[in-house]
Amino acid sequence: MDLKSMLIGDTPLKSSYKAPTSTLTPKEKEAMDEKAVTFQLSGTLQHLLKESLNNPNSSKPVSTLTTFQTSYDPNGTGLSLVDQPADAASASWPRLGPKIVETPNAWSPKLSLKQVTKEQPTLLGRRSTAQQLNQPTNDELVQLVTHDIAYRGDEPQLLLGDRYDILGAFPRGFFVMMAKRNIQHNFVFQYPDHPWFEDLYGLRKSAYILCCSEDGVQWQLHLKPSRDKLWLFGYLIKQDDMTRIVKDSMDEILLQRKLPLVLDLDDTLVRLVGEGNERFVPEMELGKYGNRVAVLKDGRRVVLTDRVHEFLDWAQNFYDISVCSLGDQNYVDNVVNVLDPQRTRIRGILYSARSEHDYIKRSPEPGRPPKDLLALFSFCTQKDKSLGSAYTLPLILDDEMRMWPSEQHDNIVVVKNQANADHWNVLLFPVIQETLQHIHGEFFRQLDSWYNKQHEAEVNGLPFYREPPSAVGIYKTYLRHMLRDLITTRCQ
Repeated sequence: MDLKSMLIGDTPLKSSYKAPTSTLTPKEKEAMDEKAVTFQLSGTLQHLLKESLNNPNSSKPVSTLTTFQTSYDPNGTGLSLVDQPADAASASWPRLGPKIVETPNAWSPKLSLKQVTKEQPTLLGRRSTAQQLNQPTNDELVQLVTHDIAYRGDEPQLLLGDRYDILGAFPRGFFVMMAKRNIQHNFVFQYPDHPWFEDLYGLRKSAYILCCSEDGVQWQLHLKPSRDKLWLFGYLIKQDDMTRIVKDSMDEILLQRKLPLVLDLDDTLVRLVGEGNERFVPEMELGKYGNRVAVLKDGRRVVLTDRVHEFLDWAQNFYDISVCSLGDQNYVDNVVNVLDPQRTRIRGILYSARSEHDYIKRSPEPGRPPKDLLALFSFCTQKDKSLGSAYTLPLILDDEMRMWPSEQHDNIVVVKNQANADHWNVLLFPVIQETLQHIHGEFFRQLDSWYNKQHEAEVNGLPFYREPPSAVGIYKTYLRHMLRDLITTRCQ
């Protein structure tokens, strides 16, 4: 089975789940444990206060109350509540094992959308009249119908509760990581009839909930719609393992002394040959481009921007290069084969956002951007101000800012057609090359200094609060200095 088939989620993956072998550093583990304890105490206290206010005359002992463990999610979703039932309450819950496989419909959990619909109120308005009558409350619940459960013997003794909060929806980057590790699905649910899951399918995302095993270990259950939109597949991965995988995906890039760079294709590196569109190069003008015209595998032709191969040869020494384009996947693959036939320059992800673009265009919210760094780099979900968290590392080369979320606009190096030219061309030298060179050099200079200062603090037993370097921060400082110098020059 090829990777594309695995990414859809409607066919089983081959081998059983294998936990990654890498581990968190002692300092990272200690920090996570401290956060978990703090959040657990505060979460339990809040729950007990709420119980006492709602039931002031209740004589129920505290020990018989359902307790809540408040966990810190290092993948970037922040604070999340995980229902941890008392022994008496959970005794009737089914477990993941051979018995539940025989009667999968014995477990039909409800999913709360309350957390994920806070910033999408229009989704609730898109429900049918029947859906609104069945769910009139503010806490949006979706009933899952379990079709099949697989148990292979190496899974945890998972407690299968009655209700879970959906804590987030991630673009394909997360599912790509699980597919590469051949994690098989354990659950098959009927695809829910709800606008939020329609969005999940259209944007090619996967949702996740947190479950708990009998020994108290937290597991993420990722929910991925099938290609035919009939099923919702559930993939289990241990919470700690996902944290390591996310961290490893960033370390793999930084250990090569590289930064992630995402390249757009159309009107950035190439332009299609054709008629009837101002963004195409007309046939009659091809004589202006000489050997810059290339033929794709499907017969279409593109014009390459000047010195693009030279630029890629240079950039691959300093950047881990990926592609994100609105062209379909075949187009992306064909253009990259022209730009880098041996795949020695562009070694990252080749991502087509065409599916997201087409879905958004026909959806009730057509103004949403189709491109997203989270679809390429899972480590961007981290929000704890650690190295590589949020959008501090990747840079984007694109001619259109509006295709990316507003919170990622600072990552974009905007390129445009060469001024005062009678034909299309984007100048990659010297300004873009010098800008990327400066960012790379300054980032790793600061990173080396940051590691040295961190080591000195550890040796001396001192706390270390200095924030790690940010490639985007360096880019913004560089632009400020360029503007300063331009102002100085103009004033003379």
